Amino acid sequence: MTFLYILLGIILFFVVILSIRITIDAEYFDEFKLNIKWLFINIPVLPAKKKDKPQKEENPKKEEPPKEPEPNPDDQAEKKENIFVTFYNNQGFDGVIQLVNNAVSSLGKMFSSFKKHIVFRELYLFMTVTGGCDAAETAMEYGRTCQKVFPAMGYIVSNFPVKKYDVEIEPDFLGNKNSAQFAFSVHIRPIFFINAVIVLAIRLVFKVVLKFLKGIKNKSNKENINEGGAL
Repeated sequence: MTFLYILLGIILFFVVILSIRITIDAEYFDEFKLNIKWLFINIPVLPAKKKDKPQKEENPKKEEPPKEPEPNPDDQAEKKENIFVTFYNNQGFDGVIQLVNNAVSSLGKMFSSFKKHIVFRELYLFMTVTGGCDAAETAMEYGRTCQKVFPAMGYIVSNFPVKKYDVEIEPDFLGNKNSAQFAFSVHIRPIFFINAVIVLAIRLVFKVVLKFLKGIKNKSNKENINEGGAL
Protein backbone atom coordinates (compact mmCIF):
# COMPACT_ATOMS: atom_id res chain seq x y z
CA MET A 1 0.00 0.00 0.00
CA THR A 2 2.87 2.35 0.77
CA PHE A 3 4.35 1.74 -2.68
CA LEU A 4 0.99 2.69 -4.25
CA TYR A 5 0.90 5.98 -2.34
CA ILE A 6 4.46 6.77 -3.42
CA LEU A 7 3.63 5.99 -7.04
CA LEU A 8 0.51 8.16 -6.96
CA GLY A 9 2.51 10.97 -5.34
CA ILE A 10 5.16 10.80 -8.09
CA ILE A 11 2.49 10.83 -10.81
CA LEU A 12 0.71 13.78 -9.17
CA PHE A 13 4.01 15.65 -8.87
CA PHE A 14 4.78 15.31 -12.58
CA VAL A 15 1.21 16.22 -13.53
CA VAL A 16 1.46 19.44 -11.52
CA ILE A 17 4.92 20.30 -12.87
CA LEU A 18 3.94 19.63 -16.49
CA SER A 19 0.75 21.65 -16.07
CA ILE A 20 2.77 24.82 -15.43
CA ARG A 21 2.87 26.76 -18.66
CA ILE A 22 5.97 27.57 -20.70
CA THR A 23 6.07 31.13 -22.01
CA ILE A 24 7.84 31.98 -25.26
CA ASP A 25 8.53 35.68 -25.91
CA ALA A 26 9.88 36.84 -29.26
CA GLU A 27 10.37 40.24 -30.83
CA TYR A 28 12.12 41.88 -33.73
CA PHE A 29 12.90 45.58 -33.68
CA ASP A 30 16.60 46.25 -34.12
CA GLU A 31 17.46 42.57 -33.70
CA PHE A 32 15.64 39.29 -33.14
CA LYS A 33 15.21 38.24 -29.52
CA LEU A 34 13.80 34.96 -28.23
CA ASN A 35 13.23 34.16 -24.57
CA ILE A 36 11.76 31.08 -22.86
CA LYS A 37 10.36 31.13 -19.31
CA TRP A 38 9.26 28.20 -17.15
CA LEU A 39 8.73 28.42 -13.40
CA PHE A 40 11.65 30.52 -12.14
CA ILE A 41 13.85 29.63 -15.10
CA ASN A 42 14.51 32.32 -17.70
CA ILE A 43 16.43 31.18 -20.79
CA PRO A 44 17.53 33.84 -23.32
CA VAL A 45 17.85 31.80 -26.52
CA LEU A 46 18.58 34.65 -28.95
CA PRO A 47 20.74 36.58 -29.33
CA ALA A 48 23.15 33.86 -28.33
CA LYS A 49 26.21 34.81 -26.34
CA LYS A 50 29.36 34.39 -28.33
CA LYS A 51 32.02 32.26 -26.68
CA ASP A 52 35.68 32.80 -27.39
CA LYS A 53 37.02 29.65 -28.97
CA PRO A 54 40.40 28.54 -27.65
CA GLN A 55 43.09 28.50 -30.25
CA LYS A 56 43.89 25.01 -31.41
CA GLU A 57 47.48 23.92 -31.28
CA GLU A 58 48.83 22.87 -34.62
CA ASN A 59 49.71 19.21 -34.57
CA PRO A 60 52.15 17.72 -37.04
CA LYS A 61 50.40 15.93 -39.85
CA LYS A 62 50.48 12.18 -39.61
CA GLU A 63 50.94 10.01 -42.62
CA GLU A 64 47.66 8.31 -43.41
CA PRO A 65 47.69 4.61 -44.27
CA PRO A 66 46.61 3.73 -47.80
CA LYS A 67 42.83 3.65 -48.14
CA GLU A 68 41.16 0.38 -48.94
CA PRO A 69 38.93 0.34 -52.03
CA GLU A 70 35.35 1.22 -51.16
CA PRO A 71 32.76 -1.50 -51.68
CA ASN A 72 30.55 -1.15 -54.71
CA PRO A 73 27.12 0.19 -53.62
CA ASP A 74 25.42 -1.86 -56.34
CA ASP A 75 26.76 -5.06 -54.81
CA GLN A 76 25.44 -4.05 -51.38
CA ALA A 77 22.03 -3.24 -52.85
CA GLU A 78 21.86 -6.70 -54.35
CA LYS A 79 22.68 -8.30 -51.01
CA LYS A 80 20.06 -6.39 -49.04
CA GLU A 81 16.96 -4.97 -50.69
CA ASN A 82 15.57 -1.67 -49.43
CA ILE A 83 12.52 -2.26 -47.20
CA PHE A 84 10.70 0.71 -48.76
CA VAL A 85 11.23 -0.75 -52.23
CA THR A 86 9.96 -4.07 -50.92
CA PHE A 87 6.79 -2.43 -49.61
CA TYR A 88 6.25 -0.58 -52.89
CA ASN A 89 6.73 -3.75 -54.96
CA ASN A 90 4.26 -5.59 -52.76
CA GLN A 91 1.53 -2.98 -52.14
CA GLY A 92 1.96 -0.79 -55.21
CA PHE A 93 1.40 2.93 -55.56
CA ASP A 94 -2.04 2.81 -53.90
CA GLY A 95 -0.57 1.19 -50.81
CA VAL A 96 2.07 3.90 -50.48
CA ILE A 97 -0.54 6.65 -50.90
CA GLN A 98 -2.75 5.05 -48.26
CA LEU A 99 0.20 4.88 -45.85
CA VAL A 100 1.04 8.55 -46.44
CA ASN A 101 -2.62 9.55 -45.99
CA ASN A 102 -2.74 7.71 -42.66
CA ALA A 103 0.40 9.51 -41.46
CA VAL A 104 -0.87 12.93 -42.58
CA SER A 105 -4.28 12.28 -41.02
CA SER A 106 -2.67 11.36 -37.70
CA LEU A 107 -0.55 14.52 -37.75
CA GLY A 108 -3.61 16.62 -38.60
CA LYS A 109 -5.59 15.19 -35.69
CA MET A 110 -2.66 15.90 -33.36
CA PHE A 111 -2.45 19.50 -34.51
CA SER A 112 -6.21 20.09 -34.27
CA SER A 113 -6.31 18.74 -30.70
CA PHE A 114 -3.21 20.62 -29.58
CA LYS A 115 -3.61 24.02 -31.25
CA LYS A 116 -6.35 25.14 -28.84
CA HIS A 117 -3.77 24.92 -26.03
CA ILE A 118 -1.35 27.31 -27.80
CA VAL A 119 -2.43 30.66 -26.36
CA PHE A 120 -1.15 33.96 -27.76
CA ARG A 121 -1.14 36.53 -24.98
CA GLU A 122 0.15 39.24 -27.32
CA LEU A 123 0.60 39.41 -31.08
CA TYR A 124 1.71 42.64 -32.76
CA LEU A 125 2.92 43.37 -36.27
CA PHE A 126 3.98 46.73 -37.73
CA MET A 127 5.05 47.12 -41.35
CA THR A 128 6.06 49.98 -43.62
CA VAL A 129 5.74 49.41 -47.36
CA THR A 130 7.37 51.50 -50.08
CA GLY A 131 7.75 51.34 -53.83
CA GLY A 132 10.96 53.33 -54.15
CA CYS A 133 9.62 56.91 -54.27
CA ASP A 134 7.07 55.87 -56.89
CA ALA A 135 3.56 56.61 -55.61
CA ALA A 136 1.83 54.17 -57.96
CA GLU A 137 4.26 51.34 -57.19
CA THR A 138 3.98 52.06 -53.45
CA ALA A 139 0.20 51.82 -53.61
CA MET A 140 0.39 48.51 -55.52
CA GLU A 141 2.95 47.10 -53.10
CA TYR A 142 0.78 48.21 -50.18
CA GLY A 143 -2.21 46.37 -51.65
CA ARG A 144 -0.22 43.18 -52.30
CA THR A 145 1.16 43.23 -48.76
CA CYS A 146 -2.28 43.70 -47.21
CA GLN A 147 -3.61 40.87 -49.37
CA LYS A 148 -1.02 38.49 -47.89
CA VAL A 149 -0.73 39.68 -44.29
CA PHE A 150 -4.34 40.17 -43.20
CA PRO A 151 -5.58 36.69 -44.28
CA ALA A 152 -2.60 35.12 -42.48
CA MET A 153 -3.37 37.10 -39.33
CA GLY A 154 -7.04 36.20 -39.65
CA TYR A 155 -6.13 32.50 -39.80
CA ILE A 156 -4.08 32.77 -36.60
CA VAL A 157 -6.80 34.68 -34.73
CA SER A 158 -9.51 32.26 -35.91
CA ASN A 159 -7.64 29.04 -35.10
CA PHE A 160 -5.70 29.93 -31.94
CA PRO A 161 -6.73 31.63 -28.70
CA VAL A 162 -5.41 35.21 -29.04
CA LYS A 163 -5.94 37.71 -26.20
CA LYS A 164 -4.34 40.89 -27.59
CA TYR A 165 -3.33 41.55 -31.17
CA ASP A 166 -2.81 44.42 -33.57
CA VAL A 167 -1.63 44.79 -37.16
CA GLU A 168 -0.58 48.04 -38.75
CA ILE A 169 0.60 48.38 -42.36
CA GLU A 170 1.47 51.85 -43.60
CA PRO A 171 2.59 53.03 -47.07
CA ASP A 172 5.77 55.11 -47.20
CA PHE A 173 5.77 57.24 -50.34
CA LEU A 174 9.17 58.80 -49.60
CA GLY A 175 11.17 55.80 -48.41
CA ASN A 176 13.30 53.35 -50.36
CA LYS A 177 13.18 50.29 -48.11
CA ASN A 178 10.46 48.13 -46.57
CA SER A 179 10.58 47.54 -42.84
CA ALA A 180 8.81 45.21 -40.41
CA GLN A 181 8.67 44.85 -36.66
CA PHE A 182 6.81 42.24 -34.63
CA ALA A 183 6.42 40.95 -31.11
CA PHE A 184 4.49 38.03 -29.68
CA SER A 185 4.15 36.15 -26.44
CA VAL A 186 2.73 32.63 -26.43
CA HIS A 187 2.36 30.10 -23.65
CA ILE A 188 1.96 26.33 -23.79
CA ARG A 189 1.34 23.75 -21.08
CA PRO A 190 3.71 20.79 -21.62
CA ILE A 191 1.21 18.21 -20.40
CA PHE A 192 -1.09 18.82 -23.38
CA PHE A 193 1.80 18.55 -25.82
CA ILE A 194 3.03 15.29 -24.27
CA ASN A 195 -0.49 13.86 -24.35
CA ALA A 196 -0.84 14.81 -28.04
CA VAL A 197 2.51 13.20 -28.88
CA ILE A 198 1.56 9.96 -27.09
CA VAL A 199 -1.75 9.76 -28.95
CA LEU A 200 0.08 10.48 -32.23
CA ALA A 201 2.61 7.72 -31.54
CA ILE A 202 -0.17 5.19 -30.87
CA ARG A 203 -1.98 6.15 -34.10
CA LEU A 204 1.23 5.92 -36.13
CA VAL A 205 2.02 2.48 -34.70
CA PHE A 206 -1.38 1.00 -35.61
CA LYS A 207 -2.08 2.90 -38.85
CA VAL A 208 1.41 3.21 -40.35
CA VAL A 209 4.10 1.04 -38.76
CA LEU A 210 2.09 -2.19 -38.44
CA LYS A 211 0.66 -1.84 -41.95
CA PHE A 212 4.13 -1.17 -43.31
CA LEU A 213 5.56 -4.28 -41.63
CA LYS A 214 2.58 -6.33 -42.77
CA GLY A 215 3.13 -5.20 -46.35
CA ILE A 216 6.74 -6.39 -46.23
CA LYS A 217 5.87 -9.76 -44.70
CA ASN A 218 3.16 -10.41 -47.28
CA LYS A 219 5.72 -10.39 -50.06
CA SER A 220 8.08 -12.73 -48.24
CA ASN A 221 5.19 -15.12 -47.55
CA LYS A 222 4.20 -15.13 -51.24
CA GLU A 223 7.78 -15.87 -52.28
CA ASN A 224 7.95 -18.79 -49.83
CA ILE A 225 4.69 -20.21 -51.21
CA ASN A 226 5.93 -19.92 -54.79
CA GLU A 227 9.20 -21.63 -53.92
CA GLY A 228 7.33 -24.40 -52.14
CA GLY A 229 5.07 -24.94 -55.16
CA ALA A 230 8.06 -25.10 -57.49
CA LEU A 231 9.67 -27.76 -55.34
